[in-house]
Amino acid sequence: MIDVEDTPSRLIRGGFVRQAHAGFFHLLPLGLRIQEKLEKLIDRHMTILGASKVSLSSISAPALWKRSSRYNDANPELFQLRDRKGARYLLSPTHEEEITTLVENVVTSYKQLPLLLYQISRKYRDEPRPRQGLLRTREFLMKDLYTFDATPQDAGETYNKAHIAYKNFFDELQIPYLVAKADSGAIGGDLSHEYHFPTMSGEDTILSCGSCSYAVNEELARKSASADLERPTADWTSYKSWFGLSKDRSHLVEAILPQDTEVCKGAPPQQKAPEVNPYLLRTLYPELDLGIEDPLRTFTEYWTAHQSLTTSQATDSAPIPQLTRIYDYRVSQASVDAGSFGNNENAVMQRVSEIVGSRRSISQTSIDLARFKDGDKCPECGHYSIKMQQAIELGHTFYLGDRYSKPLNATFTTPPSFQHVDVTAVAGGGGKQTQSAPTRKNQAYFQMGCHGIGISRMIAAVADSLADKQGLRWPRVMAPFEAAILATDENKGAAEEVWDLLARPADGWHPLDAVLDDREDKGLGWKLKDADLIGFPIVIVLGLRFSRQALCEVSIPRLGIALEKVSMDDLRHYIGSRLDKI
Repeated sequence: MIDVEDTPSRLIRGGFVRQAHAGFFHLLPLGLRIQEKLEKLIDRHMTILGASKVSLSSISAPALWKRSSRYNDANPELFQLRDRKGARYLLSPTHEEEITTLVENVVTSYKQLPLLLYQISRKYRDEPRPRQGLLRTREFLMKDLYTFDATPQDAGETYNKAHIAYKNFFDELQIPYLVAKADSGAIGGDLSHEYHFPTMSGEDTILSCGSCSYAVNEELARKSASADLERPTADWTSYKSWFGLSKDRSHLVEAILPQDTEVCKGAPPQQKAPEVNPYLLRTLYPELDLGIEDPLRTFTEYWTAHQSLTTSQATDSAPIPQLTRIYDYRVSQASVDAGSFGNNENAVMQRVSEIVGSRRSISQTSIDLARFKDGDKCPECGHYSIKMQQAIELGHTFYLGDRYSKPLNATFTTPPSFQHVDVTAVAGGGGKQTQSAPTRKNQAYFQMGCHGIGISRMIAAVADSLADKQGLRWPRVMAPFEAAILATDENKGAAEEVWDLLARPADGWHPLDAVLDDREDKGLGWKLKDADLIGFPIVIVLGLRFSRQALCEVSIPRLGIALEKVSMDDLRHYIGSRLDKI
């Protein structure tokens, strides 16, 4: 049924895409028109910003990624290949290394800065579980803006200008979006923001405060310090464990929190046991790999298979296993010893004890390990007005500093008065960047930023969030066509006149990107349903009413307008007065 049909199926049935392989898609004419409109819109806003467009090769080299120290971390997600001579290459998931090397070979002086370069290109990532159509793929289209400045102050100003350009771009799309502080992840840098589209199917969780401007990705959200923690209101008698495991499988972290029971002494009826915040634990233990589905079992199976590594002969390349236990502030070690665990992992934990032996530690620091929830206290203003929203990430900006220019030795010649300084609160707060000096005199490392927009991802996100039971609902600026003209056989000639009226320029009239559905093998009823599915912002029907009264029937679904009767003489004015709202 259409009302439960998922978005990837609608995009396929509507003639936008076809799946080629797992995680790879072909764009059909309608889908390509949407992509091209987004590209043109991006080009316009990048031109206003003062950026120049380039096109970098999709091929990069492992040696370059090793110089930036990203090769090992990104290795599982890289598509790698060899040529006939055995030389190794990779398909770029991102281009920081390549653009830095390019600029280093071209820009020599501070007089050539600032420099803003952007590209729109295909990227590749060996996604382990492609899903949700265009949202999580192995090949995707992105816009990347790379900025190069002489000083952190200049880079901060450029970052803010790029933020304004992003805001103008998303405003023109006329879709709801959120801007949140974010984790820089594998890209690196000290300051980062994400641009999100709120939707229930989103994979990210955004926290925002109803009383102040606080907005942050859940991965970066942190609760009050231990001194501000309130006394627990419930006497929890049952506990649960959350387990996390380091990337090298050596360090098992056990976090202990209260567990729901039918009756919790002193707890209000609506109070639930907290869920663990895995991102906080990754901050406390940066080596944790949150992608491991069953850390406890993975740990025991790994070390059972590598028993020789648990001996005293272990080396740095083969670390010894260890266990750390950390308690939520609602839990004490004594109460845990006297209580009961809901995990029923006693046999597995016995095996863990055998593996780690005496190599265990206990953290009893009073800390709130729970995830945020609606109504929690805002870390910034202190009001209890936190709101949680699921969202899809559409864009991401990073202030990189010399994260790439320093390891790749990308420098420029400085003026005699140039000083290397430490700068805090870059770009309005939240960032700290040290401008270190190269060994060569009168040289400095480029201060960089990168700003991405996922174009193919945006197509899927908008399709998912703005759809209704009838079909897709594209904003006018990215719709495959702004208007569709449908007619019965007897009104074909009049339909062509309507197309000429709307699609050709005239005094005071900017032509619409309109399409005339002239398929001879389909009836008007079928065409109406297809137009609903495709999601044209404006649908103009010349049916029985036109034959009898010379009235077109205009539908603008995003404004709730359905089959409004309009004469041909009034058609331009009627549509033109509503274009800015769709």
